[in-house]
Amino acid sequence: MNSIFLPDNRVNCFSGVGQISAEDYLSIIEEVYRSNGGIAGQRAPLKTKTGISIRNRMVDDIKKGAILPPIVIGAVVGDDIIAKAIDCKTIQDFSSLLNEIPKSSLSVIDGMQRTTALDLAIQAGEPANSISPVRIDLWLARSLHSLVYRMLVLNTGQVPWDIKRQLQTIYKQILLEIEKEMPDIDVFSIDDIERRSAAGQYRSTRIVELFLAFTSRKPHIDLKEKVAEDFARMDATEATASQETLPAFVRTMRLLAGLDRALATTSMDPVLVSENTRFKEGKDIFTSAPASIAFAAASGQYLLGSPGYPLNFTEINARLDNLAESICLISGKLQAPFQSADFVDYLTLNEKISARSGRIGEYEREFFLRAFLHMFEKARILENLTPCWSAYK
Repeated sequence: MNSIFLPDNRVNCFSGVGQISAEDYLSIIEEVYRSNGGIAGQRAPLKTKTGISIRNRMVDDIKKGAILPPIVIGAVVGDDIIAKAIDCKTIQDFSSLLNEIPKSSLSVIDGMQRTTALDLAIQAGEPANSISPVRIDLWLARSLHSLVYRMLVLNTGQVPWDIKRQLQTIYKQILLEIEKEMPDIDVFSIDDIERRSAAGQYRSTRIVELFLAFTSRKPHIDLKEKVAEDFARMDATEATASQETLPAFVRTMRLLAGLDRALATTSMDPVLVSENTRFKEGKDIFTSAPASIAFAAASGQYLLGSPGYPLNFTEINARLDNLAESICLISGKLQAPFQSADFVDYLTLNEKISARSGRIGEYEREFFLRAFLHMFEKARILENLTPCWSAYK
């Protein structure tokens, strides 16, 4: 008997289609998403008449025994799970395998609408054993980049649900990798009420925006604009086709956090602060979305080339070392006694950033993009950050 799982040689994944009971499926998925509000918390309430009608129709069909299209689930796993998947030949084998995978590594790639409908059918009083089994298309990958690439390909072009929740779900594995590789930073989920109060704290949706800025090499990522989002996702899809992209992004995040902490040791002279002062202390800089997103975009340009040109991975490791050296030099200068605030030059930064009254978001992103690109290239000779703040117009 052949294995249920087929190899995807393009990205070194395995895909297998099996089935489990609706009750078992909902139990697994509820555990996966419990920290983010459970199944109900994964999708914003439908508000359109058409959307509500389709949802109600699906729930009604489920009650009548309809078979739903396969729900796509992905996970990054070790060689032991891969070996068991290759030997998986029966539905019972498939169910056992799915229950062995750590729940924290599972993500619903495609099928949250169906999942919610199943949950609603049971909440409406339908006995779980009367609902048809749920078919699962399970994608297993040894490496993070393979699964994220697969997720992006499967989701590109689909009609999005609440965009921030969609991005957090698609890029959940990136966030897990960031948390694993950088245990010294705090990542707030979309439902956390905490606000950034110190360097090294980032909201999960912000990290996703940084990843899109890094892969597109552009700071202008408008997640509310469908066309811009699609182009950003296409850039991300192309970038994650290389296994070097995600490690480079993780290292870039580490450099951002290091610079963030170094800047946070500085503050503006209170005598010079007014009610219109935008940046009073170093922590404020990366609290700003334009600055953090521009840092990611500038890093993407420095490492992978200018936007519009093909992604260049030939010298990425050497350029990563150069980038790390530049950030280390700047961080060292920021921590030098008696000159840290003067080195930042808050007066020039605040004057320049307040120079525009229209299209402020675009101006600030371009401002910080030019500033960080200048910083990366000239870190060794910079006596202060004034030339960086003067790099744009």
